[in-house]
Amino acid sequence: MALVTISGFPCSGKTTRAKQLKEYFESRLSSPEYDGPELTVVIVDDDISHVPRSSYDTSALEKPARASLFSNVSRSLGSDTITIVDSANYIKGYRYQMYCAAREARVRVATIHVVAPPDKCGGWHEKRGECSYKPATFDNLIMRYEEPSSMVRWDSPLFTIPWDEQPPFEDIWNAILKGDKKPPPAAVLQRNKPPPNTLQTLTKTTQFIVTSLLSHISSLPGTSTYPIPSPPAPQPNSKGPLVLHLPSRKLTLSEMQRLKRQFEGVQVKAQQSGGLAASGNWTEEEVAVGFVRFLEEIWDTA
Repeated sequence: MALVTISGFPCSGKTTRAKQLKEYFESRLSSPEYDGPELTVVIVDDDISHVPRSSYDTSALEKPARASLFSNVSRSLGSDTITIVDSANYIKGYRYQMYCAAREARVRVATIHVVAPPDKCGGWHEKRGECSYKPATFDNLIMRYEEPSSMVRWDSPLFTIPWDEQPPFEDIWNAILKGDKKPPPAAVLQRNKPPPNTLQTLTKTTQFIVTSLLSHISSLPGTSTYPIPSPPAPQPNSKGPLVLHLPSRKLTLSEMQRLKRQFEGVQVKAQQSGGLAASGNWTEEEVAVGFVRFLEEIWDTA
């Protein structure tokens, strides 16, 4: 039904807002005036995902922690569930990944930006005692925070809630119940009845691209593009060869393997869901094109 992403500074009141929204949604669902489908309201947070505060101390700890949270969010999405994500959600690229998962699950989205001054957040943080972040981690999370914007599709519709004001409950309710549902990204569309050995084709093709890409970068450091060999890329046509545009930063094996697994997971889930989401992208050429588009979309929003 819907994905509600809550974002804000650490200790800005995100958990309080998540609980308020859950209580309001459940009261509307149990109201005699409600005549819609039966829905469940679920909060997915760091505690449920086994993500301690210390996970944000270093990037090496934070990446698997975000992956655990994302996995729980993806499993929670469905036509009969309102999923509220109560976490830092301070990286726009991460919010984009959840947005893509919501599109794939065919649910509506909304972003809640909880706003509080840094000094107010710092005062609340000091009262947490053993449940607090390290001082350096707290300051780093505020410094690195990427504010949601209503100008980008993955943060829209955006509801900004100051710490000392009540949320616009009615507007949020209408957004998740009556708002537009975005179609799945073209890169993750699949056939209803994929041909035999599709999983083998998927993993073999993505692994070939990852391996050959890293070899290409190693031999030509600083390169900004990588022409995908054919096969698995389609034969060159009037539009030219299939080219992957690379980010300016260095790519690592662990990052590429993580993105490879994420792309494959979305593809397999799309097939299992059936319907329109399972139409396309099962030949070597289709997998190569879809994987290239997926990587470029992720890097463009990072």
